[in-house]
Amino acid sequence: MTTVPGRPVRRGHTAEHPPGAGDAFHRLLLGETMVSSGGYWEDGEDLAETLDEAQERKLDRFVELAGATGARRVLDLGCGWGTLLNRLTVVHGVEHAVGLTHSRIQERFVTGFGNPRISARVETWQDHVPDGPYDAAFGINTLEQVVSAGSARDERAARYRAFFTSLGAALRPGARLVLHILTAQVPRTDGLRPVADLAFLRSAGSPFPTGHIPRLREVVQGAGGSFDILEIVDEHASYARACRAWLQRLARCRDVAVVLAGEDVVTRYERGLGILAHALEDRILCNVRITAARR
Repeated sequence: MTTVPGRPVRRGHTAEHPPGAGDAFHRLLLGETMVSSGGYWEDGEDLAETLDEAQERKLDRFVELAGATGARRVLDLGCGWGTLLNRLTVVHGVEHAVGLTHSRIQERFVTGFGNPRISARVETWQDHVPDGPYDAAFGINTLEQVVSAGSARDERAARYRAFFTSLGAALRPGARLVLHILTAQVPRTDGLRPVADLAFLRSAGSPFPTGHIPRLREVVQGAGGSFDILEIVDEHASYARACRAWLQRLARCRDVAVVLAGEDVVTRYERGLGILAHALEDRILCNVRITAARR
């Protein structure tokens, strides 16, 4: 594993999503990489023990797919805690990486890396005005926030078209986009209580509330005016494994997690991650990797 230089964990932060879960809690839960999406494990690897390696392996594959090694400018839509931004510049030779986030806490965390080649901005995709065209872009579990839950079909379609049109305008022709997104499958009535459980994932009480979880065809249709789809890969198993790894880490250090974030936050993570793992394993939800090229 090539470990990107980290930074000390500062105590006392209160995350905006959800309240009470700060930097130290997320490091305990997610590992040193602090990446909250599916990882790439090799056969026989222990999920919790090799979580960081699996996440870095995934990020490196994304960089390869995007052709971003040595690029001048790269955009990360929804940069989270900044691991991909830092890795792009430290490991893959990118000159400058820009990340968008809704969280001022994450913005400060990314700034704390002390890496002059990365920047995090508290901006939405609508508000972002690039300084110049990007050579590649990434959206890891970002598209689920583009459309509000409960939106009508026509409104969803217009919103996805606007998202991809805006993103396309920020990229040079031929630049690649790599998305990692949750998609909705045909509802099932066995196993989970789909309506109640998935409603919790979208609720304010969830540790990771989402907007509308799209069907794959909605994404493909929305991208069609600005991007050519090069590859779609079903990765529901990798995201389910990540949920199981996070649950294992949380169980092993539960007492510490409660001190850091409180019993309510820990309980909500346990419930939310359990629901998400089952939904992925039972194919109620899917996780897909999409590689596309700007026309």
